[in-house]
Amino acid sequence: MSFLQPLMLIALPLIALPIIIHLINQWRYQTKRWGAMIFLLAANRMNRGFARLRQWLILAMRTLALAGLIFAIARPLSSGLLGMTGGGKVDTTIVLLDRSPSMQQQGIGGASKLDSGRQQLADALRTLGSAHWVCIDSNTGQAASFETLDGLIDSPAMQASSATADLPSMLQGALDYLETNKPGPTEIWICSDLAEADWNAESGSWSVLHDSFDRLPQSVRFHMLAYPSPSTKNLTIRVTEARREPVNATGIAENNLLVSLRLSRANENIDSDDKVTVPVQIEIEGARSELSVELSGSSTEIRNHRVPLTGDLTKGWGRVLIPADENNADNEFYFVFDDPPVRRVVVVSEDRAATRPLEIAAAVSADGTSNDTVE
Repeated sequence: MSFLQPLMLIALPLIALPIIIHLINQWRYQTKRWGAMIFLLAANRMNRGFARLRQWLILAMRTLALAGLIFAIARPLSSGLLGMTGGGKVDTTIVLLDRSPSMQQQGIGGASKLDSGRQQLADALRTLGSAHWVCIDSNTGQAASFETLDGLIDSPAMQASSATADLPSMLQGALDYLETNKPGPTEIWICSDLAEADWNAESGSWSVLHDSFDRLPQSVRFHMLAYPSPSTKNLTIRVTEARREPVNATGIAENNLLVSLRLSRANENIDSDDKVTVPVQIEIEGARSELSVELSGSSTEIRNHRVPLTGDLTKGWGRVLIPADENNADNEFYFVFDDPPVRRVVVVSEDRAATRPLEIAAAVSADGTSNDTVE
C-alpha cells in the first residue's frame, strides 16, 4: 500500500497518546489500606475482570481512532482486490499536470514541485492501474493518449513549460475527450501548486464545467495533488505589452519600442512601505539595456518604457530578465513586436452620407494614424 501524503505517517507515534494518558491517571492515585473499606475492595475484586476488559476495550478504540485519522489524512492507495472492492476498475485515467514556471520552484529535498508531483503521480497511478492513459497538455488543452504509464510520464506533455497553465481550458479538454470517446469509469488526476494565475477562479466557465461533468453518463472521480507552498522571496516578471512608438506621435523622428512590464513577488501580504530596487535587463535583438525598478508592495507595473531601436528595425524579438532567485523559471520573459496589421473595413450602405461618420472613425487606427483601406 502506498500513500499520497506519506509524510503524515510521521504522526503514527501519536497513537500511543491514549495509553500514556491512561498510565498517568493510574499513577495519580496512591493506594492506602483502610480497615473499614476492606469488604468493599473484596466485593469490587469479584467484578475486576469485567471492569479491566472494559477499560482495555475503550483504550483500544481510542488508539484505533487516532490511527484511522492519521491513515485517512495520509490518503492510502490500494490495488488488487481491495482496490477493486473500494471503487471498481478504472477504464481511463486522465492527467492534468500544471507545468507553469511556478511549479519549477525548488521544494524540500532540492527537487522542484514539478518533479515531485510527476514522481508522486507515477507511484499512485502505477499502484491503481488503468486500461487507458490520457494527458491534457497545459499549453494547448489538447488530449493525447498513451498505451503505457511510462509513455505518459516520459512524454513532452509532462515536462516543464514557460507558459502559464490554464486549468479551466485543461478541464474543458478532458470533458471534450470524454464526450467524444465515451470511455467507461474515469479518474481525473490534477497536480498543481494552486497558483491564482493558473486557475482563474473568477472565470465563468467553472459553473459550466461543473454542470457538464455532472451530466456525463459514466462515473468520473477527481483526485488532487496540491503543492501550495509559495516562495515568499520569489520575484516574477512579465511583459504585458510591446509596440512601436509612432514616429509622429511626439514630433521626434526616432525609432522606439514602448515596453510595458509587470514585476511581482509571491508574498501578497507585504506592506506597501516595504520597497526593494530590482535591476531589470531589457534585450532587443541582442542589444541590452538596464532599468532599475522600485518594487513596493506585492507588485509594480511599468507602462510604455521607451527603448530605442537600431536603424529601421520594425519587427523582432526581445526579452526581459531579473537576477536569479528561488525560482529561475520566471526570471525571464520573451516577447515579439511588429507593426500592427493593416485593418480592412468594408461599410455597406445605400446612403453614403449616413455612413460617412463610420468611414471616418474606421479610417483611424489605434495609434492615431490614418488607415486608407476603408471601402
